[in-house]
Amino acid sequence: MLANQMSQFVTKAWTIFFAALMAVLCLSTQAQPTRWTNSLGQVFVPVPGTKISCSIWETRVKDFGVFAASQPKLDGTNWNHSFYHEVTPVSVGPEYPVVNVSWNDATAFCEWLTATERQAGKIPAGAIYRLPTDEEWSWAAGIGDRETNGTPKEKSTKLQNVYPWGTQFPPPAGAGNFADQTAKIYFTNWPNITNYTDGFVTTSPVGSFTPNALGIYDLAGNALEWCGDFYDVSHKQRVLRGGAWINCGPRSLLSSYREHVSPSRYSVATGFRCVLQWPDDSAKGNEGRSQ
Repeated sequence: MLANQMSQFVTKAWTIFFAALMAVLCLSTQAQPTRWTNSLGQVFVPVPGTKISCSIWETRVKDFGVFAASQPKLDGTNWNHSFYHEVTPVSVGPEYPVVNVSWNDATAFCEWLTATERQAGKIPAGAIYRLPTDEEWSWAAGIGDRETNGTPKEKSTKLQNVYPWGTQFPPPAGAGNFADQTAKIYFTNWPNITNYTDGFVTTSPVGSFTPNALGIYDLAGNALEWCGDFYDVSHKQRVLRGGAWINCGPRSLLSSYREHVSPSRYSVATGFRCVLQWPDDSAKGNEGRSQ
């Protein structure tokens, strides 16, 4: 009888232990951010080392179009009819990265998207869409733990031979959209990457090339991406990261390279991607949920 009671006691103790363990594991899982798909179909993934989720794509023409339809005036008025030197079309379809977007326009898009999704109940009140900080962009590109403190200007190009695809140059096939042999055939006098072909004269649809380890695309090439930071202590110019379809490197395609221009400037090489900052106590992720 005593043996039977002991057996029942042990069984009950193990049941309680495993129930407690599963509860802890479930809470731990819920606390971790997962993939999030918003109302525009933009997909966000968590970035280790930060408190944000980052869009896996640069903001597309079709995303920006929803915003632009309600805006009386934008810095970049030709975002949907972009031409290089008024001749060569750039970002010709809805799945291409939007270009001709200033820092002001990109910031306004993020503010609009935040207000729109809060009102629709898609995100909680404390969540915001915004441009990534310069440091967050570095973490997304895999170099956040390798850079020292300082302004973006002070950190620019300090990590030599480090690219989103690895350390080799020229880049391997499928690494991204750059000034390549395809561009050379069209722009016969252009500098270009020898022995690299991506198949696009200008921009390419987002997600056309190999993503990084986090599943984020086009962190090198396609469109330059605005960040939230000022470039240096003068506070006159904003940071751009990642190079563009017009770049052939190797310096301009380094993960640590920073471009910088006035926040009102725009060009057929400048676009952006959004990040989503969640409130600390919010449930994150909607993988598998319909929108």
